[in-house]
Amino acid sequence: MEQNNARKYLLYALGEILLVVIGILIALQIDTWNETKKQQQASRDFITRLQKEVQKNIGYAEEEIKMEQSQIHAAEAILRLFNTPENGRTRTALDSMIYIILSNNTLEIVSGTLNEGFNTGNIAIITPDSLRSALYNLPSIIEEIRKQEEIDREDVNGHFTNFLYGNYNYRNMDNRFSPYKGIIGPTRFKSYDNRKLLDSQTFENLVDNRYWNCMEQLRHLREIQTALLGIEAMIETVLAGE
Repeated sequence: MEQNNARKYLLYALGEILLVVIGILIALQIDTWNETKKQQQASRDFITRLQKEVQKNIGYAEEEIKMEQSQIHAAEAILRLFNTPENGRTRTALDSMIYIILSNNTLEIVSGTLNEGFNTGNIAIITPDSLRSALYNLPSIIEEIRKQEEIDREDVNGHFTNFLYGNYNYRNMDNRFSPYKGIIGPTRFKSYDNRKLLDSQTFENLVDNRYWNCMEQLRHLREIQTALLGIEAMIETVLAGE
């Protein structure tokens, strides 16, 4: 009888231990499930914020592409004037085109969420791999744009502007096309004719160089536009599948 009671107590104790272990395992499983859900929600929130940031940058890229195309068309128009007979060259046309190509552009990029993802490791756990790779590649594309912007800035503020200071009348141009048109008035140097620039090979070279740099900038802008649109499409797929 004592042996039977001991056996029953042992089985009872083992049963209690087993129940405790099962309870612990269930509790751990629930904690893991809850933690996974939290991570999934945090990941979704991050991707949603990233989507808004990408969409904003797509808008900025589109605006910059339009500005760059405007400068390219202006440079092309000036180059055509070199081959236009003198009686077809108007001061207004030349001044308006020079006013456009004198600008140097900077692409506005917001990257707070993207940088957060790199710093916290959120980017590393994003799926699919194609989306993660595209996000990792984005900073290098932005860097190339910044390099080209610096080249463009040095071109406009350097050789081009320095040449114009000694060979061109800014006041007439600004009085026609700047935000202060009609206020600052025309130049008193009545005999000055900006069209004489069209007899300068140096000016032609400078305009040709502006055209080249704007084309290069446009190429980089289209590259980041394509990358951003691809990222946006992949994010939409990820969010739709969750």
